[in-house]
Amino acid sequence: MTTEHPPSTKDWRFKTPDEHKAEFTTNEGRFDRLVPHDADELSIVLKGHLLIEEQLRSITRSSLANPEHFDRARLTFSNALHVARAVAGHFNQGTCWAAAEKLNTIRNHIAHQAEPVAAPVLLEKFFAACESEPEWTSIHSMPRDRQKLRLYICAIWAVFDTLRAVVQVCVQSCPSPLTLNPSGKNMPPPTEG
Repeated sequence: MTTEHPPSTKDWRFKTPDEHKAEFTTNEGRFDRLVPHDADELSIVLKGHLLIEEQLRSITRSSLANPEHFDRARLTFSNALHVARAVAGHFNQGTCWAAAEKLNTIRNHIAHQAEPVAAPVLLEKFFAACESEPEWTSIHSMPRDRQKLRLYICAIWAVFDTLRAVVQVCVQSCPSPLTLNPSGKNMPPPTEG
């Protein structure tokens, strides 16, 4: 089984603000297509978890000279979360990290049941973590149901999508000596092979 990865985040040139906006719009459309508004709770948790995991891996891949080795590491969600948090620098604080951990706990609980049902106590912990985020006040007043679950997962995903772009810009504007050739110029991206 092969893991599908988002397109390479290292195109070795700066994206314009319009290109970033278009990328966010495309990504948001993909989220809405894969986790539609009418999705059931199980689908919201499982697909939302997968999409967040993709973002975590993209955050890390964006900072690596040889991301193919990271891809082969076969890290768990929890491992990918902690590595992305380490890469995130001073952006490693905030509700999205704790909420993603709580979502992972719900997903793991569901994954080990023949007839999966999310545990109410785990959902309550997830909602409580998300409700501590002042930026998400528009969601806080909603009833704790599948719509609120979807919106919080989307909010976490969107924060990580934004962070992925920030990491890309940081890496492009402050290249590492490990990605420079002897002349001091950025090396071209590795070829697929």
